[in-house]
Order: sequence, then structure tokens, then C-alpha cells
Amino acid sequence: MVAKILENQKLDYSQPSNILPYDKNCVAMTFSRLLGVGVYPTINFFLQKGWISKASDLENDGMINKIIKELNLAECYVDSSWAAVKTGMQGYKDGRYFATNWGPSGSAGGNGHAFAIIKKGGIGVYGNNQEVKQSSNGSSRPYHQAINETHKISVYGPII
Repeated sequence: MVAKILENQKLDYSQPSNILPYDKNCVAMTFSRLLGVGVYPTINFFLQKGWISKASDLENDGMINKIIKELNLAECYVDSSWAAVKTGMQGYKDGRYFATNWGPSGSAGGNGHAFAIIKKGGIGVYGNNQEVKQSSNGSSRPYHQAINETHKISVYGPII
């Protein structure tokens, strides 16, 4: 489902310049999941709106926060444990949420991974380019299994 903000918008599906490689583009992929369109039209929409000046701006936490504000995503959790987020999200409306896994150090560590939380009754995790992580023994597992209960998570949304 395409987000309301994109209704009546002419989307540009061409590849933007200065785009990060997919394995480094968790933010663009997460916003694309929220908006309900592909990565290219998502980035081009942000460029068209003037929210970013180049695709690689999505590496910058300040720009990410600006887009969260422009999309009117409400702050749900900031640096809360994954255990608290998983149970607490049950009290929120169904929808698509922007989330960041900051690891055990929280946002002060400054090295997070963006992912989407899809709430439709229960909650699901869309981990985009990190959906399957290789463990030390070589086997893979879904991203939601890689999030430790004590990892600090920030959540914004839902998108309308």
C-alpha cells in the first residue's frame, strides 16, 4: 500500500546519482518500505521535496531525523530495549514504523541499523539488506533473530 503522502505525486523511477550500494542502504530501503514504493522513487521523492540534496545524505543521522519529521512520524520509543518495544508495540495502531537498532550502547554509539516494523495485529520486522545475517558458524538467520533483547531501539510512526 502506497503512503498517502505519495498520492497524486508523479514518481521518478530512475536511478539517482550518488546512491549508496544496497548493502549500505538500510535507511533508503526502510523508508521505501514505509512509503510502499521502491528505493529509487523514494530517494527521488526526497530529492524533489528538497529534504536531501543527494542520495548519500541518507547516511547522516540529522537528515534521517529531518525526513522523520517531514513525514510526520510520531516518536514512539527512543533507546528502549527490544524486549520493551516488542511488547509495547501492541498498544500502537497498525501500520508501518521506522526503527533503528542502536545495539547495546544506544544512539550515543551512533552506529545504528534501520529497519521497518510492520504492525498488523502482531508485529513483524522487515530487516531489508540485513534480513539474513551470517552467524559465526556460517548458518543464516532472519534479522529479527539477530536483535538482542537488550539492544536499544528507536521507533517512529506509523506512516499514514
